[in-house]
Amino acid sequence: MPTAKECLCCHSMSEVRKEMNDGNAKNMIHHEGFIANCLNRHVLKASFYEYIEYNGRPDEPVHETYRHIAYRRFVRWIWGFLGRKNRKILPSCAVNAIRNQFPSQQY
Repeated sequence: MPTAKECLCCHSMSEVRKEMNDGNAKNMIHHEGFIANCLNRHVLKASFYEYIEYNGRPDEPVHETYRHIAYRRFVRWIWGFLGRKNRKILPSCAVNAIRNQFPSQQY
């Protein structure tokens, strides 16, 4: 990750660790909930249409929007609703798995 602040392990985050324990996963990227919520193109397609409804059609390519939606779905799945301008740093393994699934020129 580009900064030390972003180099977080899923095991170091209590909320993520709790979800991993509930799913008996050794790493977040192997958890069935992560795969279903953040990497499944069919699930993200449905969220994409909801995104368009509230935000309009994005200027960026669809796969980049899917990546953005996947990050948002991860946050919603782990922390629920955070509110406007509240942010969480995602575990590096989750970010890299999402970037690999929905690549861009930047990553």
